[in-house]
Amino acid sequence: MIIFRRSIKRIARALLGSTLCATTFGALIAPAAEDLKLRPGVSFTQDLDSGFPIVGKDMDDCKIPPGSAAIIFFGASGDLNTNRQAKRFVDLYRKINSKNLKYVVIDVDHPANDDAKALVKTYYRGYIPSEVLIDKSGKVAWNHDGECELSVVKSQVDKVVGD
Repeated sequence: MIIFRRSIKRIARALLGSTLCATTFGALIAPAAEDLKLRPGVSFTQDLDSGFPIVGKDMDDCKIPPGSAAIIFFGASGDLNTNRQAKRFVDLYRKINSKNLKYVVIDVDHPANDDAKALVKTYYRGYIPSEVLIDKSGKVAWNHDGECELSVVKSQVDKVVGD
């Protein structure tokens, strides 16, 4: 049984990406970015480069599995608008920490891996900050370039996730 579980995990990783985890008998869980918070020292009044404004666990998990809703945050280090929108994104994560929504965070200047580069190529429109909401069918349900009030983003997420 242990060998079977290990084989399922290897197959899942090969097919769906190294950061996906396989549970007993092959059920799949995409961990997504977790424990999101603002980097200490982020400025909301000056364009200071203290690093990318959002930190957390599994930040390199940029694969969106079929049938999953996701919200993607595109930003860059040292950008005041990115920093302010990052705060709203982290607030959204705290308000809607649903297993039905995957959070993906991408530094457009330094994509974490090939999956992040693919998302940049597919969804990024050249402006920072930018957020893209993907519904469960894999289609763009909403996107916004520039800063956007938390209430607007949350209402769009609520339409897609519904929990």
